[in-house]
Amino acid sequence: MTGPIGRFWRRLHIGRNPLARTSDRVEAALLFVVVLGLLVAIPLALFTGSQTYGGQLAVSEQQQATRHQVTATLIDDAPTPVPATEGAFSTSGSAGVRAEWTYNGGEPKTGVVSADPGATAGTKVPVWLNEAGDPTPAPISSTDAATTGVLAGIFAWLVAALVLVAAYWMTRFVLDRRRAARWTSEWATLGDRWARS
Repeated sequence: MTGPIGRFWRRLHIGRNPLARTSDRVEAALLFVVVLGLLVAIPLALFTGSQTYGGQLAVSEQQQATRHQVTATLIDDAPTPVPATEGAFSTSGSAGVRAEWTYNGGEPKTGVVSADPGATAGTKVPVWLNEAGDPTPAPISSTDAATTGVLAGIFAWLVAALVLVAAYWMTRFVLDRRRAARWTSEWATLGDRWARS
């Protein structure tokens, strides 16, 4: 077996190599633990992602049940984007504008809602309201919940991988320094023997 996979296998599986030092075996054992840990982290990451998705889905269902979308009418004109430099605008996205709406057939209410820049008074815009009839952010969608769950699972696995790999490289750094010191000592001893012979 040759190439990177072959080198990785030989580093992981020293076997009964008589030239292998104790530090080589320690490094091989630690590498085995890292590989095993990365594999064990997969179901843990899946569990984390699943739990996060379930929690976000519950929040989404609660928000869907308590938030309602209505159509509001702008009272004022939305700010118009002003060019900051040639070809570029300083304002983008939505702007806060006073608007009026009716909730559950009650008295008309007014408040600040988001509207596209440049929208004129009288423009109809969709608005999400809470149970009190006040503007509120749109509820979390099931897609948002799924995305958050996937990202949480990936993040959990990456954190585990980072910890394991960092532990491996720190240990290898210490072992390399000890091996280098031992080589230096052995070469010095061998040099003294040659000098005396």
